[in-house]
Amino acid sequence: MKVKNRKTNTLLILISLAIFFFFMFGFGKLFVKPLKEELYAEQLKNLDLTIENEKLIKQLENITIEDLLGIPEDWKIVAVTATAYAPLDNRSGICADSNPNVTAVGVKPKPGVIAVNPDLIPYHSKMIIIGDGWIEEGIALDTGGKMKFGVQEVIVFFREVN
Repeated sequence: MKVKNRKTNTLLILISLAIFFFFMFGFGKLFVKPLKEELYAEQLKNLDLTIENEKLIKQLENITIEDLLGIPEDWKIVAVTATAYAPLDNRSGICADSNPNVTAVGVKPKPGVIAVNPDLIPYHSKMIIIGDGWIEEGIALDTGGKMKFGVQEVIVFFREVN
């Protein structure tokens, strides 16, 4: 009986090995090959996405705020702290350095004249200032460093005029 069981066990092992080898090196290739091709295709897809992402990142690195807002090339934009400008209302003595009837560039103050820090915004620059609920357009023709009232953060678009 032991001899029969040993032969049966050996036969089962041989059949199992034959099925295993047949599956792995014969019939199994039908399953393994498509799986490898699918994995390869997925890797190529991921590589393509990585390359596309790198291209988009390079494009975004060169975009400026002016590009995003559609501002023409010769205009610049800055965020600054603005104060009130009232050189003709000099009752407090802080609205004008000397003669309130003449700006830093020698013109009479009037609506549309804007005082600036000329180190940041050159004189004679055309300007558009956007504040909290208001917009002002004018030209940088004066300097204003003494004002201490009406303080708020604003966005300034300006274009130098030569």
